[in-house]
Amino acid sequence: MKNEANIISYKVLMDSTGKLVSESSIAEIDKMKGKLNPALIATLKTITRIADAEFKKIHYIIENELDARSYKD
Repeated sequence: MKNEANIISYKVLMDSTGKLVSESSIAEIDKMKGKLNPALIATLKTITRIADAEFKKIHYIIENELDARSYKD
């Protein structure tokens, strides 16, 4: 693919002390208006809206699981 862009990404990172951090990145689709056709913009906005909601859910699931383990261990 000649031209590509990262629209959505999600990472779980660990630093040297063992601290976990989740990181999500979602492209600002509105900045692409005029460069892409309106149907594609609408599709990308739908995808990013869904991804953002799901990333938040994943973050809280991981956070709650790790919190529960710290009390259990």
